[in-house]
Amino acid sequence: MRDYKYWFTLSDYRVESRSPILERRLWDVFPKRCLTFWPYMLKDSEGMKEFLERDMPVTVDTEMRGLGKFTTKIEWLSAWVKVDWRGKIWCISRDGRMWLFQRGRQNDDNAGRLVWKIPDEGNTEDGITAETPMTGVFKSPISTEVIASFLDEFRGCKWYEAADDITWERRAGMDLFFLRLSHKGQKFELYLQRGKYSGHDVGAEIDELFTRLISEGGNYIIDATYEGKIVLRKL
Repeated sequence: MRDYKYWFTLSDYRVESRSPILERRLWDVFPKRCLTFWPYMLKDSEGMKEFLERDMPVTVDTEMRGLGKFTTKIEWLSAWVKVDWRGKIWCISRDGRMWLFQRGRQNDDNAGRLVWKIPDEGNTEDGITAETPMTGVFKSPISTEVIASFLDEFRGCKWYEAADDITWERRAGMDLFFLRLSHKGQKFELYLQRGKYSGHDVGAEIDELFTRLISEGGNYIIDATYEGKIVLRKL
């Protein structure tokens, strides 16, 4: 029996992390039974990963390096964008995981200054309701592809660089974006609905208009929700 226990004892286990906080948290939940019977690690490491990735904005990966030898890597999840939802500021990762923003926490500030605003109810991903507990890490209420396609198309525009926040909602089956812009004391409101400009680059058209307006001065509403045209009004 002694030989049996010795044979299956966890012979080498390493935790790789750049954060002492995360390393301590991992040891808090490490399945102790794996120390005396390493085959448990094959299953228990998955449970540890699922728990930690629900509890904290982290990525956890365990690799078996040989019989009784394992390495677990745990790192902070990288914030991609910030959103304002239900009265709080959250971070979203590129793969759609969401957690409460905390200034100064590793990677949270990587999301930048721009904030996406999401309606409290409706227009959200399946499974997110008013009763869903907003604790730990959970699925984003907005599709990351909605954000990604917007960024891919417009992030290089001058007006995008002047944006303070973006409100997104679904209207008539289409994505509607409302942006508040500011430039040296000037204020702008931009309403944008992609798909209304077949064969045209609406981002470039708004850029030309925005460049002219900041040279002329004044505050404006730029409404790009009409078919093939942009409506300009005084703000």
